[in-house]
Amino acid sequence: MSALFGMLVTRPEPGKVKPGLAEVVGAPAAARLYRSCIMDLCERFAYLSVPTRVLAYAPSGSRKAVSLLASRHWRLMRQEGRGRGQALVGLFEYAWRLRCQRAVVLLTDCPTVPGTFVIDAFDRLLIDDVVLGPTTDGGVYLVGLSLERPELFLGLDWDSGGVFDALVERADAFGLILGLEPHWYEVEDRAGLDRLAGHLRALAVVGDEHIPRRTQTLLQRLRLV
Repeated sequence: MSALFGMLVTRPEPGKVKPGLAEVVGAPAAARLYRSCIMDLCERFAYLSVPTRVLAYAPSGSRKAVSLLASRHWRLMRQEGRGRGQALVGLFEYAWRLRCQRAVVLLTDCPTVPGTFVIDAFDRLLIDDVVLGPTTDGGVYLVGLSLERPELFLGLDWDSGGVFDALVERADAFGLILGLEPHWYEVEDRAGLDRLAGHLRALAVVGDEHIPRRTQTLLQRLRLV
């Protein structure tokens, strides 16, 4: 079965990314952290066993800046519309145009999200219509589809803490078969940053081979690990 894996990416410009972290470490450091997280994720998932890997970038005109974060294993496409909901619809519609039968999109830039969650999401889509990965604060870090239902993502407040509940309600209302991945954390504020730092320390202690090295090095330089 043809499949697509995608990520939504923003140009790592100070003052435009990670506003919650910018209040803690400053806008330049927050942008550097976002950049390192995306680069670690791109490296880890570059060899994911799917035919197509896509970075959907924003804003318009940032293709070159985003291309520097990834490798030749990724295709680039400009995000369509405004907001996360429309960007998701555009990416899934791109997958259907390629005749992909399963598509999974990673919405988080947390570099420690387990690759097994993504692999399991693709496996679940062999049976399920939609797969969601909830965050610990009520959002979602992953969405997957095996059929065309773009209306699932439109008209939602993606910045609220209730988007996971809203998506579950919609999936139920549409009669879709829903699959769930485990909860994972985001890195959007001081609490998330502390959680990431603690997690990286633990991964270093156990010698985990998938530790996000760029993010680890940056946090050490910032004296946050």
